Amino acid sequence: MIGTKPSVFKDYADAERLPLETSIAGRLLQSAAGIVRSQPGRDYGGGTMHWRAYSSAGGLFPVEAYVAGADGLYSFDVLGRALVRLRSDDARQPVADAAAAIELADAGAVVVLTGIHGRTGWKYLERGYRHVWWDAGTMLANLLALAAADGLAPRLYTSFVDTELNAVLGVDGEREYALALLAIGRDEARNASPMRSDKVSLGENGTTYPVSLRAHSASSLESAEAVRGWRTPSKGTEPKLDRDALVRAILGRRSVRAYSDRPLPQEELRELLRWSEAPIPADTPPVVRQFVTVAAVEGLEPGIYDAELNLLAPRAECALRESAGFAAMEQEHPRDAAVNVFQIGDLDAIVERLADRGYRWAQLEAGIRAGRLQIGAFMRGWGAAASTFYDDEVSRLLETQNSPLLMVAVGPLA
Repeated sequence: MIGTKPSVFKDYADAERLPLETSIAGRLLQSAAGIVRSQPGRDYGGGTMHWRAYSSAGGLFPVEAYVAGADGLYSFDVLGRALVRLRSDDARQPVADAAAAIELADAGAVVVLTGIHGRTGWKYLERGYRHVWWDAGTMLANLLALAAADGLAPRLYTSFVDTELNAVLGVDGEREYALALLAIGRDEARNASPMRSDKVSLGENGTTYPVSLRAHSASSLESAEAVRGWRTPSKGTEPKLDRDALVRAILGRRSVRAYSDRPLPQEELRELLRWSEAPIPADTPPVVRQFVTVAAVEGLEPGIYDAELNLLAPRAECALRESAGFAAMEQEHPRDAAVNVFQIGDLDAIVERLADRGYRWAQLEAGIRAGRLQIGAFMRGWGAAASTFYDDEVSRLLETQNSPLLMVAVGPLA
């Protein structure tokens, strides 16, 4: 850790605030990314620790959410449970232009996520760049599921002209930069509001990380032609779940560090893995595979499995648990979990296929699938927690040359 911990919330000063109900995105953001509980004295340095609805490594929350709607551009004020007005024109059109996607101008709203590496880099340094994408993925897992449950047909866009979208948001592209767009709903009677110049800037100050900045710059798209050339829309739609059960799971989710030794029911685990593997309605195809280390599942011998629970390699339970715990930076909860699910990608092949921007998508997709695993576990009354790891140890454990992207421990609550 370096220096004083940066704030995990923006300072909105006296900027105009409006109720969350101002936009159809407001309710979604509160459920998917709002504060679910707080405890004084638990933060680094003794301040109040806030836990939010999505999984964030170290509770550093490096992802911000903006909303582009017919009547303005807003930032989601997490602490104030409000939308902060940044500009007063129809913000969907400039977002649509930056994304080379004319349909975004007719969306009910467009949620734009940005990343602030300075927050997560405080603890994870350059590696924190990966955490930014993972955190965005776990937030998107919630947003996609909730939007689908509300019948809002969510569509995820990861390709856009970076400098143009950053300019629309008023961020500098270095300390804070656009990550992804999520279109929700449709405005059947769009009436563009007149342009206004009362834009409020809430740009982020803080530390930058040279290696990550170079990687981010190398993976940026510079023209609408480049965006259209990169984009390959997925044909999938987000699975629709029961909204009440989904919200209960999201609000109850936490990073579980203790599990009972009871085995998981095999069929329920299969259902969870099917959801985590389900299509993502995105502008690029899936690139991530999942492997499962099974220590305690009814009817399955300990070993390494694929996402359909086909046995790839049997292992002694004790040795498997110890290897999983060591690979997860020597933590106890992956050792004690019934299963660990690993998101894996052949990064060389992904970059060859999707160029440097494919690296972004691989990390983001891993975060989305990890988010589904955690929420799906809590919907079944289990516990779960995402974890970082020693890359080489995970590859050794799974006997693969591919790169580990993220892992999630799952097990019965103690």
